[in-house]
Amino acid sequence: MAKYIFVYKNKNDWTNLPKEQVVQMMQAWGEWLGSMGSAVVDQGEAFRSGGKAVTAAGVTNADDMTSGYTLVEAKDFDEALAYAKKAPTLERGGTVEVYEAFGM
Repeated sequence: MAKYIFVYKNKNDWTNLPKEQVVQMMQAWGEWLGSMGSAVVDQGEAFRSGGKAVTAAGVTNADDMTSGYTLVEAKDFDEALAYAKKAPTLERGGTVEVYEAFGM
């Protein structure tokens, strides 16, 4: 089994939504993560806006589109993509970038 990291990108800031919508969104995320069972290695965390990008030239503001991550195990890239295609962020216009992780 290989490990894949899902990086969530979303322009929509959900932190200012009404509490009921936030509860519904969190429930959808919980159901989706639960549906993957033991494939979820690390359910990850959501990111607050205001991140920074560090380059050799210095520090700038990040694009604030990266909203979180999850680490999963899958037999291959296709299985990882099948999991990602059901992510709740897609319903809100977001995307999921999928990368295969490898040991260093």
